[in-house]
Amino acid sequence: MLRRLSIAISYFVSIVYFLLILLPSVYCLQHGCRGPEGDAFMPAFFLTPFGAIATAFSLHNSIQHIRKRQSWSWVFWPLAIVFATVLLGAITFIVWLIYELATHHR
Repeated sequence: MLRRLSIAISYFVSIVYFLLILLPSVYCLQHGCRGPEGDAFMPAFFLTPFGAIATAFSLHNSIQHIRKRQSWSWVFWPLAIVFATVLLGAITFIVWLIYELATHHR
């Protein structure tokens, strides 16, 4: 029971993290993001550590369900693709942030 609850929480945090990135991105693409509108991404930046860890757990769980090859395992393919993309983006953001902090310290 505790395992299922933790997986449900992991999926919830991953989906919220994805939406916190997606919704401001769509807004910026439609209206153009200049200046303070970039602040809409701040909740996603704040949740990067938790979101990345939850996304990794959700991706692992999705891959496990895909490997079982049950009749409804096709549902986990789109989730696995979204979670992998979000996880790669979070890793890229963290590496970029470390690079910027290491090279531009004045």
